[in-house]
Amino acid sequence: MKRFAAALLLMAAGASAAPDKPMLDMTAFFSGKTHADNVIKIALHGPHKLIVDSIGGHNKEGEFVLIDTVREEGKPERKRTWVMHPVGPDHFSGVLSDAIGPVDIVVSGPSATIRYTMKDGNLKIVQQVQLQGDGKSLANHVVAKKFGLTFAKVDGTIRKLD
Repeated sequence: MKRFAAALLLMAAGASAAPDKPMLDMTAFFSGKTHADNVIKIALHGPHKLIVDSIGGHNKEGEFVLIDTVREEGKPERKRTWVMHPVGPDHFSGVLSDAIGPVDIVVSGPSATIRYTMKDGNLKIVQQVQLQGDGKSLANHVVAKKFGLTFAKVDGTIRKLD
């Protein structure tokens, strides 16, 4: 019995000494400048580069605004704007200039899931970002579906620049 109690104590001590996973603070991460290097794979097309440079911060109304400059290989450069506000702990809602209806963001520990429907093609978007160990980059994974079928995927890294 004493050995069992000692083993439990050792396991409890080891568990409390384990480093905590970093928590993703979406507004802190996207405040200032970020740069995303991605590869987009569209059905029946070859993969190509998708680069997004962003600048973010709070407006006078307290909403978080992120302005993206999007450079997709083979297409003209474009801008898009996100305007988000908290609707609960680790939960944001808002609008995206590329989207129909609301954008929904749920943060869970070191990751976040972003959902919306694109204006162009009525594609359902699910984007997952995962904070990396350096605390200054996110793994980025996006799936675009239409009629339940995957139409495109994006994979890459988003880096905080300042």
